[in-house]
Order: sequence, then structure tokens, then C-alpha cells
Amino acid sequence: MLVLLLLLSGYRLAAQSGTIRINHEQRSLVDVLEIIARQSRYHVVYSNDVVTDSMAVSVAAGEYAIDELLQNVLPGHDLFYRELSDKTLVVSSLKLHGIQQPAEAKGIRIRGHVRDSADHPLAFASVGLYAADRFLTGSTTDRQGHFSLRHAFDAGQSYTVKVTSIGFQSVAFAFVYPDTAQLAAITLKRDNRLLAEVQVQAKRPPIERRADRFIVNVEGSVLEIGSNGLEILQKSPGLWVDPNGNISLRGQSVMVMINDVVQRMSSADLAEYLRTLRSEDIAKIEILPNPPAEFEAEGSGGIVHIVLKRGRDEGFTSTLNTQYRQQVDRPAYNMGATFNYKIRSLYVFGTGGYGKDRSSYIATNDIRYPDQHAYNSFTNRENNNTQAMLRLGAIYEFRANQSIGLQTNLNRGKLLQQFDTDIALIDPQRVTEGSATSDWTRTPGLNSATLNYSWKIDSLGSGLKVLADYLDSENPNTNEFHSRYTYPERDAVFRNATPSTTRLYSVQTDYNQWLDAIQLKAGLKFTNTDRDNEVIHEQFESGQWLLDPGRSNRFRYQEQLLMGYASLERQFKRFSAQVGLRAEQTIMDGNSVSADIRFRRSYVNLFPSVFLLHRLDSAGKKSLVLNYTRRLSRPSFATLNPYRLQFYDFLAQIGNPDLLPEYTDRVEAGITLAGGLSWDVYYATTSNTMAQYAETVDKMIEYQIRNFGSSHRIGTSVYLPVNVRPWWSTTNNLNLYYLRYQIAEADYRNTSFNISTYQVFTIKNIGDADVFAFYRSPYLTANSDMADYCSVDIGFSKRLWNNQARLRLNVTDVFNTAREREVTQDPGATVYFYQKRPTRTVGLSFSYTFTSGKTFSNRKIEQSAEEEQKRIGN
Repeated sequence: MLVLLLLLSGYRLAAQSGTIRINHEQRSLVDVLEIIARQSRYHVVYSNDVVTDSMAVSVAAGEYAIDELLQNVLPGHDLFYRELSDKTLVVSSLKLHGIQQPAEAKGIRIRGHVRDSADHPLAFASVGLYAADRFLTGSTTDRQGHFSLRHAFDAGQSYTVKVTSIGFQSVAFAFVYPDTAQLAAITLKRDNRLLAEVQVQAKRPPIERRADRFIVNVEGSVLEIGSNGLEILQKSPGLWVDPNGNISLRGQSVMVMINDVVQRMSSADLAEYLRTLRSEDIAKIEILPNPPAEFEAEGSGGIVHIVLKRGRDEGFTSTLNTQYRQQVDRPAYNMGATFNYKIRSLYVFGTGGYGKDRSSYIATNDIRYPDQHAYNSFTNRENNNTQAMLRLGAIYEFRANQSIGLQTNLNRGKLLQQFDTDIALIDPQRVTEGSATSDWTRTPGLNSATLNYSWKIDSLGSGLKVLADYLDSENPNTNEFHSRYTYPERDAVFRNATPSTTRLYSVQTDYNQWLDAIQLKAGLKFTNTDRDNEVIHEQFESGQWLLDPGRSNRFRYQEQLLMGYASLERQFKRFSAQVGLRAEQTIMDGNSVSADIRFRRSYVNLFPSVFLLHRLDSAGKKSLVLNYTRRLSRPSFATLNPYRLQFYDFLAQIGNPDLLPEYTDRVEAGITLAGGLSWDVYYATTSNTMAQYAETVDKMIEYQIRNFGSSHRIGTSVYLPVNVRPWWSTTNNLNLYYLRYQIAEADYRNTSFNISTYQVFTIKNIGDADVFAFYRSPYLTANSDMADYCSVDIGFSKRLWNNQARLRLNVTDVFNTAREREVTQDPGATVYFYQKRPTRTVGLSFSYTFTSGKTFSNRKIEQSAEEEQKRIGN
């Protein structure tokens, strides 16, 4: 197959000088500008705040002159372009330059030159032409200070030219055409008072909706400072982040990617990592409920893709940030720095961070048995966690169309939890009181390296990428437990050590080819995982620790994944269609050395996908969508281990080597209307549904993840952005679904919804205030009923020092309403659980950016070892 892909690279379409060829209808302005850059000699320069991902255009397939194409797509978004040199085009906003939309260019062209009082050319000055205070046309100066204005001038008619530039005094003067001598040398004087007061603020909407995804704009919005990655996800439409950090979309698990790299770690480890990821490092978050074939099939609920910021300065750019948060009477703080440096064909980048978090939880557990026995406990949990991370990388472009990159990631943590519990054991004859302590220590570490080769085959975007990854993860883990009762025969002292090591390597190749109006994508990938996991259970007897072989276990696991995909996309005027097919083979070999249990499995699955889109208007702002996808969720490596791990006197976790992946088929239809209103309806059916089930065995509550036949889900979602006033904007989201499934011949049905609103208020000359409110109704998971959950957050941010610094104050869970309640029912017992975390916090954040260099576009290294990192657990 790889040979076939390389042969296809011989099919080339060379771009003609001065003309641009569009192979299929385009509906994204960003895509059009990228095509111009690929097929011409020009570097197209623009700010992400001026040209956004949500700007839609309609360009039919064909050949266009560059100026003709730009005149077609820019004016509709109040944009214009200037040719600064024979190699550079700059796209800018008429609104930011303070001029209105010019009339269609025609008539006579006049020229002029603008300079400062030191006789230096003044670039990017705004020039407007007026007649009797009526705006006629406008322009901006190039890098040498030159400008031109085109208009149907009338001889003898009076006109006025106004020239403005930030930090300079504006000038306006009249002339009678054709006497334009005054334009030859226009001088602007500096306005020191104005320069000290002017502050340019380009804001982006916090949330945008596109045809196939939601985009949460962190960079350039009020979300940019003062939060961690998990908190940003909590504010993202459609996502539910439970108090333990588990992430779901429409009630199903998701695959989390960061810069195209799937995070292959357990949900608990992923949550800890996302808490250390600073919002200052995040550019945007993409939420894809129905990903296409080029994405791995893992994640029944879809994909959450976190895109980190890219440096834009040639030379050196760096950002420093710090945050302090008070959590009731416990502090938390973090600090970090990022840098980007480019010299000629070499680009070097890096980011590092350190954080420390102390907090205190309280929890109660009430277990009631049918024979009138009961277990009551009250626990105080102290957390003292430290996390550090470092990411370094470099890219070298050894040819104009070829580059090679290397990226390394290092993560270290020290997580300390202490549990102090008061216990009451109740039976009809007596009450036994006791206390227990548990010290849980984890020191996880993860190292990874990625080698990336990229070859751009032609100017139309065809190319080949080859990626090789290596990952090494170690997770030492010890939990020591002591319990003491009024009746000493119940006393217990034991400890569990659960160290694990995981080594993973993968090789991936992706090919993309344009064939006239058709885009072909195909790729191959191989991943190998080796995991060694132990459970070492020891009892403290006669003053020493003694190994308990019956409760200890060593589990060796090896897995290979062989994957391939192909997809085809074509557009027909306002209608587009994409079909894809992905194949994944899984080969498993698990060996419980201690229990002498071994299993081997091999299975192949196909994952088809179909995406249909019909645009209802030429701008693409109104559309109908219909799609179908098939996805799966594999069990994590740790859950396949046939171990039994006792946490307390009455609680234990059991592995399940018989677990099978769950498969989800989803059909979804939706409509997007003017103003951004969108409405989706979907139906999903899941086979081999995985869920954690609680069962009572000899008064011990045992938790185990099991397969439970099929589940059916019908749902709808509504997204509504509203600009209430020029200074007040809001985004609102509603998700509602009905779920039905069976467990142990019991039929479970539940209707659940969550609703959120995000309000942003711009206070002129002061700053930005924001309010986020969220409510989730009660819902079911396996045989547990989860209570409703709600919270309200408020924040205020202020830009300082010419936008180089930002200060933010935020308060989470203002009314202290967020708490966890659940009821688990089993024929042998009913468990009532309650937990309160320090959700009401006050935080202060500060970030500062300094830059030295020229504008350029950063690049990022893609990684191939994706899905397995998510499954690395204890």
C-alpha cells in the first residue's frame, strides 16, 4: 500500500505563475489563503484575531488571478490586503484601521507617501479619501510608506485625505483634483499622550460552531489566563467533566489529543496532567463528536483536541506566567515559561512548568445490608501534589519542501494523599467503633520522543508524513492502611504496592493527494505496547512486613495494533460528501504470572464513516449536515489485569481479563442557521457496553468494570450564541439525551440533560468580566444513581503594559453548591456516598510576554503514538 501511495505522488498539478487553481469549492477563508501561499511566491501574513477559523466563503472550482480571488473573498468580512513587497501579502481589517468598506475599485489611481517627523517611512498608516465628509475609498501604507487610492475623480472637485496611525497625530487636508502634489510627502508627528493611552484589544468569541466541530478559542479570549486545562474543558460545550476528572461527551468517553498526539494514560493520570496544563499555553480546543477516518477509532463519544499556542516571532519570543489560588485554607500555585526561537532554517521551541496543590476533602460512606447490619464512615482527605513538566523540540527545514523534527516530553509527579477515617460498624447486638488511616503515595514519570519527517509533494497540499514514536512510563504506587477498633480482633495493618511500567513504540505514515476536484487520504500505522504491572500485598505481623502470595499478582501484557485508512472527499457546488473506511487489527497477549492465567486474542474491526453537507446560502453560514460513524473504546491496560486490590476493610477493586471493547454506531443530523444557532439530533447504539459495577460479596463492596450487552441513546443538542449589546455577549448550550440499558436482567432508563451559559462583559477602559453557570441533572452510570451538580464561576481580567501583560482574578463555585452524591444499589447492599471538595476558590493570575524578531508561522511536531497513552494506568 505504501508503494501505491508513493506512485500516486507522481501525479502533480503545477501552479501557474500569477494564477491560483481551486480544485474544489472552498468554504473556509483560512483554507483559501493557505492555497494562495502554497501556489504562489507570496507569504500571506495575517493575525489569527483578524482572520478566524469561522470565516466562511464560497469559491467555485477554477483558475483565478490572485487579486481577483482576494477581491472576491475579503470584502465580505471587512478585510483588505496590501502587497508589501514582491514576496509578502498582508491581510488586515478595515474595522481595526478605522475605515469603512470601500467601494469597488475603479477609475483613476493617485499615489502618495507617508513618513514620520524623523523622515522615516511610516508603514500601516490608514489613508481615507472623502468628499464633503462622505467616505469614498481607503488604503494603508506599505513597508516603505507608499500608498495608492483609486477613484473616479472629477476635475475641479474638492477632496479631503485623512491619514491616521496609532501613536501619531492625525492629519487631514483638502485638495482640488488634479492637484495632488500634497500627497507626495505627508508627515505625521508623534502624539506622546495618545501613545501612552492607546491599547489595541482584538477579542475573539470564546466559543465558535463549525459544521463538524465546536471550537473553544482560549487564546485572545477571557479564557486565556487563570485556568488549567481541565477547567477549560469544563466550560466547553457538550463536555461533562465529573469531579474525578473523567471526561465525557454526550455521556460517552472521549479520546483526548494534544497537538495531534493522543494522550495514552489512564483517566486519573490524564486528569492530573490536564490540571498542570496552563490556559496560557492553549490556543484552542476542538470538540469533534463524529471524527473522520484519519483519526483513530478509539473514543466512543468522539475526540477532544487541545491545540497549544504557536510562536509567531522570528528571533526570540517568551511568555512567563504564575498563578496563586486559595482553596478554603489550603494554597495552590503554579508557574511556567514558554519560548520559541528561529534562525534561518532551524526552529527551536520549549515549555516548562511546575505546580504545587494542597487541598482537603471530606466524604461519608453509608453501607446498609438487608440483615440490618451497616457500615458508616467519615473521611478527611489531605492532598499534597507536586507536578513538573518539560517539553523541548526542534525542526530543521533542509529543503523548501522537506523538514525533519524531534520533540521530547518529560513529566514528573509526586502525589501524596492521606485519608483519616472514623468508622462505626452496626449490627443488631452492638456498635463497634474504629478509626483508619491510609497513606497513598504515587511518583509517576513519563518520557517520550517523536521523530517527524514531512515532504510536501506539490504546491496544492499533497504530501507524505512519516512519524516514529517511543514512550516510556513508570508509575510507582504504594498505599499503606491501618485500622483500629474497640474490638482488637478486627484491627488490620496492610499495604499494597502497585508499580507499573509501560513501553510503547509506533510508526505511522500518512499520505494526502489532490486529484483534480477530489481529495484522497490514506495511511498506515503500527503500535506495539509492553506493560509490566504488579500487585504486592503485604500484612504487618510480628513487627515485620510479610508477603501475602494469595493477594499478590504480576501481570505481563503485550499488544499490537495494525491500522490503515482511506478516505475520499468531493464537493459539488453547495453539496459536499466524504466517505472513509478505517481498519484496525488488535493482537493481545496477557499473562498473569502469579495466578498462571494467560489469554490471547486477535480481532479485526472495520470503521466506516460518511459525512454529507449541504450549504443553504453562498456564504456557508446556513447548512444541513448528516453523518454516520462507528467507533470503539478499548479497556485500559490496568483493568485487564486479573487482580484483587483491597483499599479499606469493606472496599476492593477487581480486574477483569474477559473485558471486550465496546462499539458505538452513531447517526446524526443537524442544521445551522444565521447568527450561529445550531440544532443537532442523534441516535447511538453501543454493544458490549463497559461500566463499573458494584457488587456485595461477604459484606465487601467489590468494584469491577464489566461488559453489559447493549445500550441505546437518543439525544439532541442546541447551541445559541447571542450578542445582547456591543459590550455583552453570551454563548448558551443545552444537551439532552434518553438512555436505556440492561444489567443483570434489570432494565435501566434515564433522561438526563446539562445546560450552560457563558456571559462576557467588556467594560470600556477597565477590563473584561465573565460569568459561567453550569447545571447537570441526575444521571445513571451502571447501577449507581448520580445526583445533580451545579456551579457558578465569575472572573475579571485586565490587560496591562500595551497588552504585554494580563492580570486575572477569578472565583469558582461562588455559591459553594458543587458536591457529589451517589446511591449504588445491589441485592446485597445499598451504598450512600457523599463527598465535598474545595470547589469554592479564589485565584489571582499574571502573565507577561516579551518578543524580539519578525513575524513568522510556527510549526508543530505531530506524534504517532496516540491512543495507547490514554490507556496507561496503574
